[in-house]
Amino acid sequence: MTKIVIIDAQVAGISGDMLLSSLIDLGANKKKVIDSIYVCQDYFKGSKIRDVNFVKTSSYGISCTKLLFDYTDSSNSRLGIVVYRAVAACCDSLNLSTIAKSFALNSLKRIILAESKIHRRSFSNVQLHEVSTVDTAADLIGTAVALEDLDLLSKKFYTTDVAVGNGLLKFSHGIVPNPSNAILEILRNRQILLVPGNLDGELTTPTGAAMLVNLASEHIHQYPPIIPEKIGNGGGQKEGINVANILRVVIGESKLKLDYTIESIYELETNVDDTTGEMIGNMIDVLYANNAKDVTVLHGLSKKSRPSFVVKVLTDKISRDSLIQILLNETGSLGCRINEVNRVTTSRSFITLPITIQRQKYDIKVKISRDSDGVIKTIKPEYDDLKNISRKLNIPYKKVFDISYYELMKKYS
Repeated sequence: MTKIVIIDAQVAGISGDMLLSSLIDLGANKKKVIDSIYVCQDYFKGSKIRDVNFVKTSSYGISCTKLLFDYTDSSNSRLGIVVYRAVAACCDSLNLSTIAKSFALNSLKRIILAESKIHRRSFSNVQLHEVSTVDTAADLIGTAVALEDLDLLSKKFYTTDVAVGNGLLKFSHGIVPNPSNAILEILRNRQILLVPGNLDGELTTPTGAAMLVNLASEHIHQYPPIIPEKIGNGGGQKEGINVANILRVVIGESKLKLDYTIESIYELETNVDDTTGEMIGNMIDVLYANNAKDVTVLHGLSKKSRPSFVVKVLTDKISRDSLIQILLNETGSLGCRINEVNRVTTSRSFITLPITIQRQKYDIKVKISRDSDGVIKTIKPEYDDLKNISRKLNIPYKKVFDISYYELMKKYS
């Protein structure tokens, strides 16, 4: 039996305070979480938290826990990088584990990257508005602390369909359709189905969506075989008609083999016998930049014994058609073969590891694979991060790898 967690957002969506409240409802240490939230004000200049509390209440007759958060903040707009550094400093002051800190920062990073894409600004120049104040930090930090307290960060998370609401939204950039551009960007290509839900207005917030995609590695349309153990209901801030405004989180035991996932993907294949190595190299870069899951190039012989390349590309259904066009355009091929295949992947997660090289600090992304009991099987720093450090400092890649791997072994061996 394996412990799994289901985030059920199909009726009322997900926001940061609803997710946090559901974890308190599950039994996370309330005092520990509240104390961590108060620390946030020390890193957001001009903010003052008047009161934080989690109260037992009900929504349309169903018992739940709701966050009461009273604060002032002299600024309603901050650079994303300023918010990121403030949250990072707060995590450090609380001595959060590496995985808990990574969860909080990666969630915030996903919001900033979404805004960067929407407004065509670099990461360091993105201006945040609604998510720039201390209440966003409270949701991120509080949730990270609660997840760590419940020992859930190493567990397998699933998400149901996500309710986003309907209508129009009025915020800092005027009136926009619901779901907002930020929600669409955060959830883009995540294989999570968006549904209207059963309440009016905005049901899913950027903070809620960002934390969801950093927790749940798989989407479900119905509950898998599970023996429920704990159920947490986090209440939202609006009251619904004929429906409870609640995010439900369920912890239970399952007989599912969760150390791997089977997914359906597409294999694109074509033969090329009239191109150069430089063109093939550029094609590989373009395919990966457009969401190819894998690209393999094999040497072969084609008709009339001409030397050729066999190009194989793995893609999901969403990117399939665009990658077919790119493959044909970049190779000059007149066609390609398409096969739908099943792929088995082991569960993996990413954390951010701070390292110091030549007295300079860098953050590198690290991929971690765990078995069904949450025990680490493999751990590997990302190549691109190490390569960039190697080039910037003009030192061998192997030296950067050795330093980062030593830091990983100190923390996880």
